[in-house]
Amino acid sequence: MTGTGRDHSFQEIRPVRALQTPAFELAEVTVPSGFAEHDRRLEELAQAAAAQVASRTELLLAPLTDSLVEMSLDLGNGFEDLLEDARANVGEEKYGLARELLEEYLEQYPDHHEARYLRAYCMFHLDDEEHEEALRILRPLRDEQLEPGLRDRVGQLRRELRRRLTPGEITAYATVVKANPRRAFARLETFLELAPEEGTLSYLLALGQARDGDLDKALATAERGAAEADGDREQVAALARRLRLALLAPAVRPVVEALKQGALYQARSMLAGVEPGRPRAVVLEDLDAFIGLLIVRPHETPVPQLPSERLNDLYALIAEPDTQQAMLLMNTGRVEQAENLLARQLALVPGFPWLNFAYALCLLRIGRHPDRAAACAEIAQRDPTITQGRELLTAIRGWQEALVINPVVEEYVKAMETVRGGASVNALSLLGTRLGLLQRRLPELRRAARTEAGTQVVEELGKAIGDRLTEIDEATVVGALFEKYERVMSTVQGGIRTDQEATGLAASLDALTKEIRTAGKRSGQTTSVRRQLDELANVVSARRSEVDRVTASLKVSALVQRFNRLAEEQTSSYSRSTRPDPYRVRAELTGILQQATALRNGGRKTLEERDRKLLDDLIGAISGTLR
Repeated sequence: MTGTGRDHSFQEIRPVRALQTPAFELAEVTVPSGFAEHDRRLEELAQAAAAQVASRTELLLAPLTDSLVEMSLDLGNGFEDLLEDARANVGEEKYGLARELLEEYLEQYPDHHEARYLRAYCMFHLDDEEHEEALRILRPLRDEQLEPGLRDRVGQLRRELRRRLTPGEITAYATVVKANPRRAFARLETFLELAPEEGTLSYLLALGQARDGDLDKALATAERGAAEADGDREQVAALARRLRLALLAPAVRPVVEALKQGALYQARSMLAGVEPGRPRAVVLEDLDAFIGLLIVRPHETPVPQLPSERLNDLYALIAEPDTQQAMLLMNTGRVEQAENLLARQLALVPGFPWLNFAYALCLLRIGRHPDRAAACAEIAQRDPTITQGRELLTAIRGWQEALVINPVVEEYVKAMETVRGGASVNALSLLGTRLGLLQRRLPELRRAARTEAGTQVVEELGKAIGDRLTEIDEATVVGALFEKYERVMSTVQGGIRTDQEATGLAASLDALTKEIRTAGKRSGQTTSVRRQLDELANVVSARRSEVDRVTASLKVSALVQRFNRLAEEQTSSYSRSTRPDPYRVRAELTGILQQATALRNGGRKTLEERDRKLLDDLIGAISGTLR
């Protein structure tokens, strides 16, 4: 009789993937003061303009009403009929005739508000080629005192004309500016005279002028755009601030260098000699106050209590050149040098967004201080002009969580490798201990997860560990039963020799059968576990049947041996003077016969064919003797 071995392995285990730090590529290697975004912004605007022209929808102006009659001057002469007729023709959409009447009327009264508006209105409806002229007619009316109703109509018509004309101006500018910048600038300036509300065009023109080297003219364009624009005003205003700083930077560079070297009194003295100028006075005052704070508190980095825009201007004046230099160092692969340069500047101006952006990028590329990098990226993200701020912060968040999560994932993978080819109950127990320790770290990993990908990996890992622990628990129960079966069967490896051994083995197998049934009643078991328990139960049942057959065979053998001993005694008695007691012999034979008959009748399933034949022969022999 032999047992059965069992190696426990996990089937179809889904691997848990490790996190990959999101890639981050810097789109531009300059901070805004370089005005390098002109071409990129122009391309974006040109694409938007082309799409707008291709899908342009007509904006229907509200129809004129008789209320315009009340807006006219009371001239008290015959020319008033011309205006009345023009109004009537406009109402009937006879714009050509109305225009002729209005032009005749305007020869006499060229400053009449309503007549000028109606003329532009007719031109708007007659021909697209007349739209620019209509806008030119309406331009003075924008600044004149008008009746509220007429002012609303003038504004509405101007907005519609601008909506139609502006995309074409952007397209024309994009076509010409690379070959002939001055010509492109001149055309845009002419159109902005007609439509100063177009903040996008003021921004684009100022950028072009700045890139062309005319910072003074660019500043004038940006300041006018910030004052007049009804769209993109904040963008134009921010550009104006940058231009002011760009104009001021050369004058204060010696002051800033002295400040960085700690020569604060020298810096203050030099600053007093800088001509403030109209756009420069405020930031110079802020710089002077900042130097004063450093003098008063030399062992700390004071943060001036200024509005955010003024604080950024101050920081840009101090740190922007070094930020530019650091970006160039990174772009040429000298990241360590860039990190050293930026770290020194952060100690002086810790709140400058562009400096924080560059430093966070440095740390990400070096792979050092992830928490500090994240803090810097958060500061950078507050500046809307840093278009890649959110993307950089996302990459750093992914880096942070990967540093915490990936080692646990790797430990899980290593633990599972130990049972790839199968495992004993002891190995499963060790694996369960390792996985239990990893499971305790899951709350920490959930707190560390900063991105959707990180959260998903942690959830996958948690589920995998939970599933494996459940499988280990089940496999341990099954494995323990298999190992117990092996121990029971090992006691009779040389075969069953006595009835006592058979009885002991039968009792052990019966106890094991009960344990298997109890294990089989546990809820939540997998199909694999149920299959293995059924397999073991079948093996134990088969061994139990073998024990019954061996036991029956031993009993048959014992009866035959008793009968043979009596026969030998009877034979040998003839050579002795005393013969065996015939009553005792008869009684023993009767006992053997009864046991043999009972064994023969009750052992139909347990008796082998050989044993049944022996019993039949034994019963026949005893029965013949007792007659």
